[in-house]
Amino acid sequence: MQLEIEHLTLTYGTRTALEDLTATLSGNLIGVLGANASGKTSLLQILAGTAAPSAGRVVIDGEAIRPGKRPGISYLPQETGFFPFWQKPAETLSATFLLKGMPGRDPTALLASLGLEREDRSAAEFSGGMKQKMRIVQALAHAPKVLILDEPTTGLDLRERHRLLHLIERLRDRVTVIFSTHHPEDAAAVCDALLILHRGRAVAAGKPNEIRALANGRVFELTVDSPTLPTGGEYEVVHVERDDGKLQIRAVSTAPLVAPNVPPRLEDAYILLTRAG
Repeated sequence: MQLEIEHLTLTYGTRTALEDLTATLSGNLIGVLGANASGKTSLLQILAGTAAPSAGRVVIDGEAIRPGKRPGISYLPQETGFFPFWQKPAETLSATFLLKGMPGRDPTALLASLGLEREDRSAAEFSGGMKQKMRIVQALAHAPKVLILDEPTTGLDLRERHRLLHLIERLRDRVTVIFSTHHPEDAAAVCDALLILHRGRAVAAGKPNEIRALANGRVFELTVDSPTLPTGGEYEVVHVERDDGKLQIRAVSTAPLVAPNVPPRLEDAYILLTRAG
């Protein structure tokens, strides 16, 4: 899939959610990475056709996306408000087929593709990750070409995040997935292409390795003898661990540091780019 974003702007009164966004991304699994209030949800709503931009446009595989018109697109917001978690997975999916005009369709194959065919409990008994998987199953009921997920791993523990990312990765063979996250490690694990947003603007777009390369020569590892975590200063901390009274720090800086330089990760580039942005 090719996603083209052309001079996209979205304003709410005096507040600008997206400002002159332009990027071209290709792949079956595209990530939108940014902090809270960076514009991720606003962009996904425009991609899904549930919000109209103030200016600019979005084109998916040559077709411009218009508000209210979203054939072949399924959008799963971070909060759905209502979901029948008291039902068993097969009951929920059968009801979904009925509502979408596909009565009598057997839910077994779709449930099996996501490992839910043997679940005979109500979804109310599921873990957070399993509930999120059930919501994704429902979003796939009408076999969309594009599945849009707004921060699907938020609120999950480390193991559940990994399981859900594994599921999202498997979905790329049946549907194009666009998902947002504020975890650089999630994007690094599965994305073919990535857009990084900061305060409504695009600060980077491309393949993860291309974005990582933007931090070449700017990532350092330091050992600091300090009783407290560092704040501010000449570098920005990416990761820190305490070891026998000393701090082992991974940091980014646009200026040279008296410390070993190390190969960059996506999270290093993300911190560097959003700091500069």
